[in-house]
Order: sequence, then structure tokens, then C-alpha cells
Amino acid sequence: MKKILIIILAIINLIIITRLSFLCIYKKDYYNDILYKNTNQILEGMTAPRGRILDISGNILVDNLGVKSIIYNKLNMSLKEELEISKILADVLEIDVTLSQYNLKYYYYLTNKEKVDNLVGDYILKAYSERKITSNQLLLEKLELINDADLQNVNKKAAYFYYLMNNGYSYQDKIIKENVTDEEYILINSLNLDGIRTDITWERIYPYGAVLKDVYGQVSSYTQGVPADKMEYLNKGYKLNDRVGINNLEYIYDDYLKGEKAKYKVEDNKIKLLSSYERGKDLVLSIDIKMQLAVEEILEKEMINAKIAINSKFYNESYIIISNPQNGSIISLIGKKIKEDQSFIDYSYYNAINAYNLGSVVKGATISVGYKNGLIDEDTKIFDSCVRLYGGKDKCSWKNIGMVDDIQALKMSSNYFQYLIAIGLTGKKYSPGIKLKVKEEHFSEYRGVLADYGLGSLTNVDLSKEGTGQKSSDYTADQLLNISVGHYDTYTPISLAQYINTIATGMRRELSLLKYVLNPDGSIFLEKENKVLNKVPIEEKYLARIQAGFNAVNTSGTAYSYTNHKFSSAGKTGTADSYLDTDLDGIVDTLTKTTSYVMYAPYDNPEISVAIISPNISYKNNTSAYRYPINSRVSREITNIILIND
Repeated sequence: MKKILIIILAIINLIIITRLSFLCIYKKDYYNDILYKNTNQILEGMTAPRGRILDISGNILVDNLGVKSIIYNKLNMSLKEELEISKILADVLEIDVTLSQYNLKYYYYLTNKEKVDNLVGDYILKAYSERKITSNQLLLEKLELINDADLQNVNKKAAYFYYLMNNGYSYQDKIIKENVTDEEYILINSLNLDGIRTDITWERIYPYGAVLKDVYGQVSSYTQGVPADKMEYLNKGYKLNDRVGINNLEYIYDDYLKGEKAKYKVEDNKIKLLSSYERGKDLVLSIDIKMQLAVEEILEKEMINAKIAINSKFYNESYIIISNPQNGSIISLIGKKIKEDQSFIDYSYYNAINAYNLGSVVKGATISVGYKNGLIDEDTKIFDSCVRLYGGKDKCSWKNIGMVDDIQALKMSSNYFQYLIAIGLTGKKYSPGIKLKVKEEHFSEYRGVLADYGLGSLTNVDLSKEGTGQKSSDYTADQLLNISVGHYDTYTPISLAQYINTIATGMRRELSLLKYVLNPDGSIFLEKENKVLNKVPIEEKYLARIQAGFNAVNTSGTAYSYTNHKFSSAGKTGTADSYLDTDLDGIVDTLTKTTSYVMYAPYDNPEISVAIISPNISYKNNTSAYRYPINSRVSREITNIILIND
């Protein structure tokens, strides 16, 4: 029975193989005719113009440049036809030839096939017939027989055009030449060559140069198509060779930005236009490019001043975010890195990635741990002093501040006030030399409250990658005190912007660069609404006290010099220790200072907020403790601009 089954299966396999052979060999022309010469075959253009990216006033930030191009599609072309077309193109088009020796020899072989084949030795042919060498190895043997003298009379332009026509997948459109002249464009159209058409390909251009370019994102090239890590595009109907947004705004909003490609009909290997391309939808950002450029100019001037000042050896970057606290719209997103020659690199995107210790600027959130857990209230008053834990050194405020309540503690940035809250969270009351039993849950409480304000959590800003900073895992009593004053975990500039917006409004709202999506006719297709993620974890009366404390910071406290006092505002300064590995040996060897500042205005009805970070602005040494006041200088200039715009 088993033998009978084997015989039956063998017969079935033979029938299937015979049928497939018949279809592949004897019906090949029939199916090729259906596939390639069907008059209903439709081809798409290579690309379509993407939607533009505009600022809030309609200034064009990203646009398209149409490039006149000559395109080839193989369709059902024979080798003889392709070689003939390559010769015609060589006669009528100018092009810079960059062709490898292999491809030059290969073209010679295709045009002198019989001559070269006759030179092949019998032993090579025998090795091939006995399957000792592959067809590719046989071809290489043939190409070795072609010498330099043979190549002297080869039409190198024709060889190059043939290479361009066949480089890549056979089914793909190939760009034969870009930036063709008007005369070439008209001539190619008039020749009506099989498989050849003229088309407009589109490239992104940036009227403001490198400003925010990384934030806008990139579009894949023709040869790259859909990148291997972006295969989700295929589920949306994209093709492998489509140009797509690969990061940031171009990627996140690709569904809106992509245009409609032109469509062509194939008739007898001739390609005729059916419908032209349509541009994609435009993005209108909340960015004010005039504000962006004005603040960048201020920052660059002050960064140069900082670099020529003493103690700034390790300083080379600063970040500024200006936003609207009421809706989470980002008005300016600025990051700058200064080089040794005092030129600059745009670091705007790093607002969402890089993270730093921020110091006392976070005390609006950490004091909330005290309110939330009933450790302080509006009647709490203490005499500012120092804390000394068991086996440790004194930990103090930056100076002796005297008697303070919660508002005064924020105004003058009392560390002692925050330390007592951290100690109280463990269930203890401070006494000199106290031993604290610290648990991970105490750090989690701080981190939870900080996250409710935006620090250490995602802001949901519309960029491809967003960091949340680093969370340390050294759960000691000393580090619990450090986290209470912003000297433990690290936070991104973008999260600092969300934090000050949360203080200003009592709600943590998403941040976003997008304001509107427009149809090609200019009508609004979509208006971006930034969601409220959560409210502050404290009673409204305590939020009002934090706001009052921040107002006092700007009017008579540590940030008095940071703003123009012609309008009301609220803010907070911060200074934190940073640590660098300056010789890249894997060991931290230099202590630096990072400064930060946040503010919003007007105080009673917030319309604008500013967050600034200047990492490594100074370093510890034995000659001077000077620290260039870059944040205060920049912030004051920004508030002057705000007044002018109002």
C-alpha cells in the first residue's frame, strides 16, 4: 500500500512539473503580452510634491523644488531595443560618465557577444557544461578576455545610459538624468522612445537653511525607498520604492504630507500621461520663525561671550524653548552648539533627547511632595539652616536665608526647606546626625509628583524620539535629599518646558509643533488639539502658593535680573552639579555647573513661557568661581522681544 501511494504521488508531481514547464516555456510570450502590453496597464510617477511646512504666519519653512528628469521603465523591452535606446540617448543628452571597468566591459560584451564568445576556451566551456562553474563565473571569464584596446572605441555615454537603465530592480522606474535643460526635455518628449518619459521629480528645500532642519525631518531617497525599519508603511498601501518621511515631522505626519503621484497608461511600450500629480497637504506649525531667528541671534551672541569668558572651557551648548502654556504650542525650539571657530550647529532636535541635572528650577514640583503628603502647608515656617545626616557633611542652602515660609523658600531657593520635606517623607523629624531608613518608595513618590509636572515623563511632543532622562538607582538618604533639590535624576529641556507650563496653568498638557493641517486649496483640514494629560497632584490653594513663590523669584528673588519688569511674570532659577569625562577614558574627572531657568508671563494670565538650559557653563577650579550669566542675559532680551511684539 505504501509503495502504491509513493507511485501515485510521483505521477502527480510529474503532471504538475509538466504543466508548469508548458506554461513557462510555451506560453511565456502569451503571459508576457498580458503583463506588459495590456493597454490597461497603469504606471505611477516616481514621486509627487509633498505638502509644504509653514510657520504660524504662513512663512514657508520647507518647500519643494521640481527637477526636470528623464525616466526609464523597462516594460517589455528586449536587449536589442535597450541597446538601441542607450545609443540614441548618448547622441542627444550630455551627461558626466562615471562607469566602472566591469560595467564598461559588460556593455562591450553585450554589443560584441558573438566575437567574445568565440574567444572562450574549450576547457572553460567544458567546466560550465559540467557545472563546475556558474553562469556568473562564466561571464567573468568572458569579461577577462576583453582588453583595453577593445574598449577604446566603446561609446562610453551609451554604456553609461545602459547601466542607468538596468541598475536596480527591473520593475522600478530609473532616473536616467536629472536637471535636464528645457531643450533636452522637449527633445526627449518629441522622440517618443519606448519606455522613456519626462517627469518632474521633487526635492525638499529649506528657505531658512539649517534652522530647525532636523526637527522637520528627512525624506528617503529614490534608491532607499521605504527603509527596513519603517515597514509599517507597506500596511498603508505604500510601495517599497516610495519616498517616505523617515523621522520627526516628515515621518509623523507623512499621511498628510504625501502627495498623489502622476499616473501613466502604457500602450505598445509607449507611456502616456493620464493624470498629473497633486501636492500633499500643508502643515502649519506653531513656530514663529521671526521669533525663532531673533532669539537664535541673541543666544549666539551670548554663547560667544560665554566662550571667551573665564571658566567656560567645557561649555558648548544651550537650549531655549518658548511655548504657550494655555495650549501647549511650541513657538520657538532652539538648540545651539558652538564650535571652536565660533560657528554654530543647530541642536534644536536635542531639546527632546539630551538630559541634564537641573537643580533648584524643579522645586515647584518637589515642594509639592510636601503639600501632597501633609508635610507642609501655608502656615509652615522654618529658620533656614543646614542638614547633617549620620556620617555625612553639612548640606545647606546657597546662603543663610533666615526665616522662611513656603513662598519665601521658593523665592530665595532654600535647600533646607526641601531637605526637611524629604526627611519628613520617611516618617522622621530632623535632628543633627539623624539616621534615615530610606526606601525606593520614597524616590518613587518624588518621581511620581515630578512626572505629574512633566519632569522625567514623555511630553508627547510630535518628534520621532523623545527621552525621559536618566533615573538613578542609588537609594540612599543623601540621594533622597538630592532628588528634592534637582540634583539626582536628569531631565530634558522639552520636559522643563512642559513643567513650567504645568505650574502656570495647573494642567500638564501635551506639547506640539503642529497647529493646523491645510488642504491644497488653503482650507483647514485639521486643527491640532493638545490633550490635557493630568492635573497637578495638589490642591489649588497650594498651586497658587507655588505661583506666588515663582512670582516673588522674578520680582525680588534670585531671578530679579532675568526679566523686563514692565510686565508681570513668574519664574525659577536652578544650578546643578554636572560631571564630565573630559579625556574620554570612561572615568568622570571634572565637576561642572549647569544652569537653568523657567518663566511665564503675564503672571495672572499666562500667554507665554520660556525654558532655558546651559549645561557645563563653568567648572570647578582653584583660580575662580566665576560663572557667565548667560541665562539671565538671554532671558531678559527675550522678554524685551515679547514686550515689543505685544
